[in-house]
Amino acid sequence: MRKLFATICVIALAMFLLLVKPAVIRTENETRLAVLFRWQTGSICFVNSVTGQPVVIRFTIRGQFQNFSVSADETTEAYYSHGVYDLNHAVSGESTNHLKFCSMKGIILKMGFYTFSIQDGCLEVDLLWTL
Repeated sequence: MRKLFATICVIALAMFLLLVKPAVIRTENETRLAVLFRWQTGSICFVNSVTGQPVVIRFTIRGQFQNFSVSADETTEAYYSHGVYDLNHAVSGESTNHLKFCSMKGIILKMGFYTFSIQDGCLEVDLLWTL
C-alpha cells in the first residue's frame, strides 16, 4: 500500500512539473513569482519610441517562451528589420528562457493569468526550470 501511495505521489509530482512553469518577474520596483502553465500564451505591448507606433509581441509558453510573432505598422517593422527580412519569419523560430524589455513610454506584459504594466523602465521574466 505504501509503495502504491509513493508511486502515485511521484507520478503526480512529475505531472505537476511537466505542466507548471514557474517564472520570476522583475521590474525596478518589485520581484514576483508567477505560476504559468505550458499551454498559456503571453504578449508584450509597448510603443516604439522612434516611430511612436504600438508594437505587440505574442508568444506561447511551452518548455520555453516560443512561437513569437510581432504586430507593428510597416514603418516600425522596417525600423526593426531595416526592410531586409520578414520580421515575423525571423522571430517565429526563436525560443528563450529569459525575456527583457525596456521602454520609455511603458510596457504591458500579459502572461497567463497575470498582467503587469510599467512606465519608463525595464521588465524581465525568467523561467525557473525548462523540463
